[in-house]
Amino acid sequence: MKKYAFKVLKLALKSVVGIVAFVGLYLLSAYCCHFITINNDYIIPKNGTEIFVVSNGVHADICLPLDEDADFWSKYFDIEDFKTLNTKPTYISFGWGDKGFFLDTPTWDDLTFWTAFKALFIPSSTALHVSYVENKPVLSETTKSFFVDDAGLKKMKAYIHSYISLQNNSSNLIDCCRYPNVHDNFYDGNGSYHMFRTCNVWTNQVIKEGGIKTSVWTPFDTGILTQFEKE
Repeated sequence: MKKYAFKVLKLALKSVVGIVAFVGLYLLSAYCCHFITINNDYIIPKNGTEIFVVSNGVHADICLPLDEDADFWSKYFDIEDFKTLNTKPTYISFGWGDKGFFLDTPTWDDLTFWTAFKALFIPSSTALHVSYVENKPVLSETTKSFFVDDAGLKKMKAYIHSYISLQNNSSNLIDCCRYPNVHDNFYDGNGSYHMFRTCNVWTNQVIKEGGIKTSVWTPFDTGILTQFEKE
């Protein structure tokens, strides 16, 4: 009996050490990749469009001006479905992530261990978090901006569009949950979420598509935001 208990304890210790080592390696990789950049030949375009990265402290969204694109995006995200809007929006913001996490965690106080575990370790279905923004975002520690040329912006829009789960060319509104203090909705998304493909990895990829200099891989918002710090 003692011999069996010793084996169980030894296995448990190995498991704990393995998990700690894995988490440590994951965090170290994220830290190192933060300093490795892609699109290093990026030059700020003279007549570029200003794009914003807006973080809530954990998750970074990509925020685009509507301008002439209002009719394009409204085909998939009907403004009438955003009940809290008081004035005509000027920007539209996108985030992508684990569907269960989005719907079950309207605030960080609602986060549970099981929700976080499923999102990180079990590849899962996804959703797009779409917000209409009435005013131009204000730059801050959690809101940064960059400029992209027309060709890069077109690629960014195409990438975002590819993550809308469409049926008969229509998006599927998940009419159940909204976050406080924003004009938002959730829609079924394409792709699978896991710890190597987080919400911030997706946002960072949108930036890559535009040819903008950014981290080669970052599961955290800081890996994106620090790329646009003013020197």
